[in-house]
Amino acid sequence: MVTRVGASAKSAESAFPAAEVERRLRIELTKISDEASVLRPDWEPLLDSKCVVGAVLVVEDLFPSYRIPPDKIVRKGGYRSIDEALSDMLGRIRGLVREQGAMK
Repeated sequence: MVTRVGASAKSAESAFPAAEVERRLRIELTKISDEASVLRPDWEPLLDSKCVVGAVLVVEDLFPSYRIPPDKIVRKGGYRSIDEALSDMLGRIRGLVREQGAMK
């Protein structure tokens, strides 16, 4: 007997557009970082969570069937680097899509 839940979760994971999510987030996070470094050159963290929340909007259209709440994607307290933000946010988005896909 074939289990549909495993198959749909597996297909949702294989269909996850990681490269495109990373590309879009990197562009947006770079813009945020550039603006922050001009306005607050010595500020830590480099990417504060309040500024990064808007970056989630650039990937929402990739997941029309899923709800991507920024407060679940962006770590409170912010990030020290673009790579740190990308790694964390990408993992959180992937987990959220996997979780919501398994619920359907």
